[in-house]
Amino acid sequence: MKLHAVAGVLGFAAASIATPSLAMTIDTTGPYVSQVYSFGAGATPTYGQTFTVGRENALNAFTFFLGGGPVNVRAYVYAWTGHRASGGAFYASDVRSFGGTKGTSFDALTFNVGAVDLAAGHRYVAFLTTAGVDQPGNASFAWMPTAGSLGSDAYAGGDFVYTNGTLAQTLGRNWDDSAGAYGDVQFKADFSVGATSGVPEPAAWAMMIGGFGLAGGALRRRRARTLLRLA
Repeated sequence: MKLHAVAGVLGFAAASIATPSLAMTIDTTGPYVSQVYSFGAGATPTYGQTFTVGRENALNAFTFFLGGGPVNVRAYVYAWTGHRASGGAFYASDVRSFGGTKGTSFDALTFNVGAVDLAAGHRYVAFLTTAGVDQPGNASFAWMPTAGSLGSDAYAGGDFVYTNGTLAQTLGRNWDDSAGAYGDVQFKADFSVGATSGVPEPAAWAMMIGGFGLAGGALRRRRARTLLRLA
């Protein structure tokens, strides 16, 4: 094997490492089974879902689902300590209006985050809140559809959580339910490889190591041929 071929092997391994993984989506959506309620001003103002970030660590968008209403909300993403939201907001939306539905129908509220880098392997909380948000004159309580039956663990990487009080209290104390007693709500989160990910896939590591092995073998053979010509 000539040196340019060796360089090709190393280049192929390096390119394989640089190639991003496919995007990941957390998705607990499905048909209506049950609901958690009542959400809104004058009831419980903050509903959320915790989630765990994988190798694809840039959060692009997330979606909650609401029934009932109408209600005005803001959405946030914070780090999750296991009992409360922590640190500064990774994302804070403008005020969004949910128009309200009847019966057991519900609609999606999607928030485009814009590829915010989070830490792989860490847990975060996305939540909707009416705290500090002016409400429409015909405001009514809303609810969230559950992912499966109430209390079931549809998603092992997180839980539905909620808290009462002002936004400052929401960020400054343990939440009323931080243990996921209600299971999960229907929720989606879309991820891609972030700018600070830098973690090669296991297959890429294997290819890189194999490439270095091939390169080393080729160099040893070339050196042996050179020594034979000089003898």
